[in-house]
Amino acid sequence: MQEILQRIVDRTPGAQGAILMGFDGIPVLQAEAPSPSVDIEAVAMEFSFRFIELVKAAQALELGSIHDVTIKTDRGVVITRVLTEDYFVCLFVDDPVYLGKGRYVLRVESVGLAQQL
Repeated sequence: MQEILQRIVDRTPGAQGAILMGFDGIPVLQAEAPSPSVDIEAVAMEFSFRFIELVKAAQALELGSIHDVTIKTDRGVVITRVLTEDYFVCLFVDDPVYLGKGRYVLRVESVGLAQQL
C-alpha cells in the first residue's frame, strides 16, 4: 500500500503528500513529496473529523454515500476519497490548477488501496 500512496504523490504535480486514514482518525500510512510544505498528517487528522460529520449528514438526509470531498484553501487543495466503510485516503496538492489531475490519480489508484484493505 505504501507504494500506491507514493505513486499517487509522484503522479500528481504539486502533490505534497497522501495519507491513508481510518474513520477513527488514526493514520495508517503516508507518503510525502521530498520537501512538503504542509504537515499532511495534521491536515488529514483535522479534516477527518469534519469528513465524518459530512458522512453522517449525508446519511441523515438520505442522500446516499459520500465518495469524495474536495476542499480548496488559500494554500492548496485537500482531496479526500472513501475507500471502505472504515478507511479513506487524502491527497494534498499545493496548486488548485492540478485539482483535476489529483482527483483522477486518486480515483484510479484508490482501487488498488481498497483491494488491499
